[in-house]
Amino acid sequence: MCDYYNTNQLSLDISYAYIPEPNHTAHYINQLVDQLEVDHPYVFGRPREYPLSCLLKLILFAYTREVFTRRKIERLAQENLTAQ
Repeated sequence: MCDYYNTNQLSLDISYAYIPEPNHTAHYINQLVDQLEVDHPYVFGRPREYPLSCLLKLILFAYTREVFTRRKIERLAQENLTAQ
């Protein structure tokens, strides 16, 4: 058996910060979209839930993973940490 076993442990320390590798595709997409400076105000209809730059980053990342449909992009964003 394990010598160090703590039954009184009430919490588990999990790191929530995820940073992909330095040469990951997500870094290049982030730099590209940040250089574009996409920030247009939306004056018609209801306001946007997410900024345009974040949506563009998600779509470009999905295209690099060969995901093209809206539902599959949504599933990719929910399941993949780098897409979030």
